[in-house]
Amino acid sequence: MEKSVYAQDQHKTGETCSKVSIATKTPERIFAERKQNVAMAIDHIISNIMPDGYVRAATDYTWYKLMWFRDSSMISSSLSQSAASINRLGDAELMPFAEKARDGALRILSRQWDLIDCNREKLRSTSAMNLEDFEFKKLKNHIPARIDGTGRLANIEIDGLLINDLAEEENPNSWLKQFDSVPLVLYATSEFVKAFGAEHLPENLRESIRRDISILTDYIINVYKCPCADVWEQNPQMLHSYDIGAAYAGLNSAMHLCSELSIDIDTGKINREMYGSTGIISFMNNLFVKDGILRKFRGEFSSGVAENPKVDAAAYLLFALFDPEHTLVSKKVYLETMEALKDNHTFRSRDGKMVYESVFPKRYEGDRYFGGSGWILLAAAEAYLNTKNGDQSRADYILGGIEKLIPESGFSLPEQEPMDEALLNPYREGKNDAVGRKPAMDLIWSAAEYIRAATAQMESIMPEVSGQKQYVRR
Repeated sequence: MEKSVYAQDQHKTGETCSKVSIATKTPERIFAERKQNVAMAIDHIISNIMPDGYVRAATDYTWYKLMWFRDSSMISSSLSQSAASINRLGDAELMPFAEKARDGALRILSRQWDLIDCNREKLRSTSAMNLEDFEFKKLKNHIPARIDGTGRLANIEIDGLLINDLAEEENPNSWLKQFDSVPLVLYATSEFVKAFGAEHLPENLRESIRRDISILTDYIINVYKCPCADVWEQNPQMLHSYDIGAAYAGLNSAMHLCSELSIDIDTGKINREMYGSTGIISFMNNLFVKDGILRKFRGEFSSGVAENPKVDAAAYLLFALFDPEHTLVSKKVYLETMEALKDNHTFRSRDGKMVYESVFPKRYEGDRYFGGSGWILLAAAEAYLNTKNGDQSRADYILGGIEKLIPESGFSLPEQEPMDEALLNPYREGKNDAVGRKPAMDLIWSAAEYIRAATAQMESIMPEVSGQKQYVRR
């Protein structure tokens, strides 16, 4: 792979620096390399999905060697959507990878629904609890953000470090209490059915869905107005726009699954909770949109529209996956928020004198995780959005930036491109630890978002090829 260089004057006071290519590639070469990268990425993702569906969030970072509910669901949905794009693309060399993607997505879903089954009574009782009940807010009443190999909260030693998530069970403000876990299982399952058809779901999995889906919708309806940790385990005392988007996607996905599997469910109730005067759409627009822009979070009982001025790049995921039709928020809000998010690609040194424009956005202004660096998976979600909206040049620019991070041999993508705030250079040295200077360098979710964006972009620029064997339905 060709690497990038940096402008020689990047450290000058007040200068803006950015990556430039060593060589200009033809569109044909870019497409060929992207196809190769997609194949390697799918193989890499599949190799990290155990036969029982267990997926480590990352291979090289202690805290991510457990299975994270969100990451696993996002990986499954990416595999399904990528397979659908490959099918429509019709490229003979990529077609076998659609089948690999299908098998990997299904392994994850089977494990996720087994875990839902094991927790169904807990979820049922939680869906009936009062929102203001102190017990309701404890982690023990919810699906935890991550689990060990047994499907339970971890209390084990990894890399010589004790991981004691079990101690969080009674905590009402636990960073492990994240309410996108249940909606994303529904979303990933719905995307699998859209891509491959319900007939590719094993009967035991279909039975789990029939048995549990009503419980899950009741759970989502009851919890989305309750504070929890957001998509990156922050602010557990807050409500987050990302989680409201996930709840919306979860209910939409439940409706689709019930239709495809002929499940009798109270659709009127779900529609009221989404579209009614006090439903999710109203809740989102009344409390999280200010000055036409979608904000990051707000307090549980604070008055009026969100006072928080921050714009969170998790909105790229929300817009790309949860609200592609601009129903949850209007297209005007979407456009204004996307415009505001341009600032999230700007990094400034601590003294404010140097500026670096990155292809990878920070989550929000003031983020301190690894110094507030740029996120690869969020850049990929933005590229996916650009493709869907017809901005192919921007999508190709972002994907090219991601591809420069792929090693010469094998495949991996980091969680972030960490920034040295003194020199405004991305760096690769330092301890592989959250208290050091280097994030996870092989985050499976990053690879998953890359294939989602890359296959969509490839599909958009190539005519369909007829006569190929199809592994997906649409």
